[in-house]
Amino acid sequence: MIIDKNNITPQGANISLSLIQWSIESRNTLSIVNRELNKDENDEYIDDITPQEIENGTKAVKEHCLANKNENLYFEYLLAISQEDEKLNILKEKKKYEIQTKRDEALESGLIYNEHTFQTREKDKQNIIGAVTNLMLDIQSEANSISEIIWIDINDEKVTFTPQDFLKFASMVAYHTQEITFKANALKERIEQAKSKQDLEAIVWEE
Repeated sequence: MIIDKNNITPQGANISLSLIQWSIESRNTLSIVNRELNKDENDEYIDDITPQEIENGTKAVKEHCLANKNENLYFEYLLAISQEDEKLNILKEKKKYEIQTKRDEALESGLIYNEHTFQTREKDKQNIIGAVTNLMLDIQSEANSISEIIWIDINDEKVTFTPQDFLKFASMVAYHTQEITFKANALKERIEQAKSKQDLEAIVWEE
């Protein structure tokens, strides 16, 4: 059962978008209570909601927001129910999430090499690593049978590489990944060191 912590009133069995939005607007904390609520001698509910029940409510809000790809709503909820001295840390977590999202987008947006754009998703990089491993084994063997490598660009066009050119391409993909990762980590360090909301607003991902 979902309980509005501020008024100790039941709010149904399931978290919903409208309930979260209402909680933000009214600054009401949602808790999950799996027991009968206690009452006083006037038949009024007693505020004996435990920290764990509040934590369970916050977790349910987060899961609902993540499932609906609405992470910003979760941070809005946290800011609405938090004390002033807690808000900077929440804003830091929000900013870290924004940087991580930008990082992931950059990592998966592809890499231009010889006028072709190649996909650089994690599975694509694993495929490139596998091809490089096979190529290196072939180069080191007596057979040395690989004379060209066919790779598919983002438009499903076949691109022919010489062995040395493919190794150069793979090196660029690795460097591309490293640069984006380092950039994100540097920004996250700045976020940790931020002393105010204004400091955080000055931290942006620049293309």
